[in-house]
Amino acid sequence: MLEFSPLCLERLKLDRMLSNILDQVDSVHLDIMDGNFVPNKAFSVDSINKFKCKIPKHVHIMANEPIKYINELKNVYSISFHYEVGNTLNIINCVKQKKIKVGIVVSPETEIEQIFEYVSLIDRVIIMAVNPGFSGQKFLPDTSSKIIKLRKFSKNIEIVIDGGMNENTIREVKTLGADAYVVCSVIVKSKDTSLKIKELKDSSESGEMNKILLQKNVIK
Repeated sequence: MLEFSPLCLERLKLDRMLSNILDQVDSVHLDIMDGNFVPNKAFSVDSINKFKCKIPKHVHIMANEPIKYINELKNVYSISFHYEVGNTLNIINCVKQKKIKVGIVVSPETEIEQIFEYVSLIDRVIIMAVNPGFSGQKFLPDTSSKIIKLRKFSKNIEIVIDGGMNENTIREVKTLGADAYVVCSVIVKSKDTSLKIKELKDSSESGEMNKILLQKNVIK
């Protein structure tokens, strides 16, 4: 599942490409940054509430006090927050009161086992494959072991990988058990966005086939 982040479009002043891309991906990923948890700023609550599309809107909050943003958000499919800010149970309950899906985001320095006690209470885990707050970074290899551990712990939790996604890394993380991938610059910087999206989806399908073959080998 391709989850497109339009943030790089805004920074590159390429907003004209947005509607065409959204017609070809599975969902949209909208970042909120407070300028403290990460140094940059992204979309405001107001701009997210006004953002209209036909596909699910996932919100990723990179902020020290996510609850103040959660309370103001409307008409979104899911809200995810960083485990590192603490107050985890209260934030989960705050999102659940809105009757929408809730996710926990894990930064590169956080061991995946630290969130295991909350997995049964949430819908998705976003594993940061890069340092949060900056686009265009390379995939961090430790991400792969986190996927393996989390998928072994839970067969049903939705695993989303954010950062460093391209044809090769999508194939790898899908093989290991990931469900969705946040993409931006790899599409925007391509010469043919439609072709690139198709190539990324083909890589996901290849990873799914690899996963099936691995499972069969384990059974044997």
